Amino acid sequence: MSKKPARYKKLKKLIRDPNLFFYDMFRKRVFKGVSPTVLQKTAQTTIGTANTIDLMEVNRVGLPAYIRKHLNTGIGAEDGTDPNSVVIWSGYLNGLISFLADLKAAVPTDITIYTLGGGVNIFSPASEKLDTAYASKALSSRPNFVIEIASPLGQLNVLHFYPYDIGPSGDATVRSNRAWVRRFAIQDFDKVFNRAEVAETERVDAVYTWVNHADAVWQSLWKDTFPEKAFDPDRYTSNDELRFSLRSLNKYAPWLNRIHIVTNCSKPSWLADDPRINWVAHEDIFPDQKALPTFNSHAIEACLHRIPGLTENFIYLNDDFVLAQPCLPVDFFDETGRSVTYFEPYGMVSGISTPETPDYLIAANNVRKILAKDFPNYKARNLHRHVPYCLKKSVLAEIESKYPSAFTKTRLSKSRSENDVNITSFFYHHYAYATGRAVKSDASGIIVRPNNINTVTSENAFKYKFLCFNDGDGSAGDTKYKEMTQKFFELRLNHRAPWERANI
Repeated sequence: MSKKPARYKKLKKLIRDPNLFFYDMFRKRVFKGVSPTVLQKTAQTTIGTANTIDLMEVNRVGLPAYIRKHLNTGIGAEDGTDPNSVVIWSGYLNGLISFLADLKAAVPTDITIYTLGGGVNIFSPASEKLDTAYASKALSSRPNFVIEIASPLGQLNVLHFYPYDIGPSGDATVRSNRAWVRRFAIQDFDKVFNRAEVAETERVDAVYTWVNHADAVWQSLWKDTFPEKAFDPDRYTSNDELRFSLRSLNKYAPWLNRIHIVTNCSKPSWLADDPRINWVAHEDIFPDQKALPTFNSHAIEACLHRIPGLTENFIYLNDDFVLAQPCLPVDFFDETGRSVTYFEPYGMVSGISTPETPDYLIAANNVRKILAKDFPNYKARNLHRHVPYCLKKSVLAEIESKYPSAFTKTRLSKSRSENDVNITSFFYHHYAYATGRAVKSDASGIIVRPNNINTVTSENAFKYKFLCFNDGDGSAGDTKYKEMTQKFFELRLNHRAPWERANI
């Protein structure tokens, strides 16, 4: 039987796997006579089977570094620095999926594979085999995807993969338009996505304000301050959100520097001493101790920039905020250091207050009037969305120096009052934007309520980057809502952070 001509073999190969066809053609043309070092960096490699996975090496260097070494991947797909944003040749996708299956065979491991915004959502528990054929098909044409790898010993890795294709001319193209360099010559891969060096980026802290209504000391302070007034459970209820919110930072923003928790309550029993966690009492940041105790979040927020040791750039979160996708510093501060502001797309702040106006709008109206004096052509109309607030310490200090009376009045209000200004959720963002220190942006986020919680517990669970489990309209007493909230936490944030005590 005669052999098929070589051109038919090439045609068959082109139809079956065009990416591999062009890759091989490019290597033959460009790397003819090139040193073995270059060939080694561009030739396809295989991690191996369960019998050949070097678990000792995995434990020694870490899973991300192991994958980078054996699949010749790069880092910093989106910002040039993030070690968990992995640039991978699309010809290695099947090898990556096979490696995950082999890893599960060697060590029982939970694997979650998904695309941002929905589309792909694959969960393979440690007790089951990974359906490699289904996973490979689902990811074959995707511009990027996330793989979460969790071992029973608590090891957690969240890797965001960005495949690139190689064309006949030798140019490589990252599929996602979010890549910081999308097209490059394949021989420059190591220079563009340097796998050996990770640039030093500016440190960013996180800050929380936290209340535990069940805390005996807090209840005593409330009764002494407001003996005739019952507290609002929707405003002050704690449902262990802080624990899960902190887990979301550990999972999706591991690059954060320190986390400061501002409170007048005792530490929760599950929180251990950890160098990354700084417990901050109100007394540590209020310049006038006569303002204490306070139960006014506006007053507390007017003092956050006074936290000792706080970095210049920081993000502020309420304890009901949750990160639900991998985040990078550029989600909060742009390349020039400007803070990112997530305004609502519509205006709500008219400058007019009536007896029926909610307290947060009264505070925003007060800010609008203050800013109008110095920025007559700028109208502060849009509230900030219920997502993390990106702040600069120096700008907050500047605002206080220019408008000291507004700060003083707000700090002296023990509960929300008609004299308040909302510094971190409104004042800062409009002032910083008007003076060129902030930039507008948008991100996927949702306020989770009883009427929409199914959205984040369904197959579209990975659709949003930011979630806010905001109690309101009586939801604090909604048993079903609380049960579904707990279900979400146990499904998405069930791995302890390093600062949590075991078995609590």
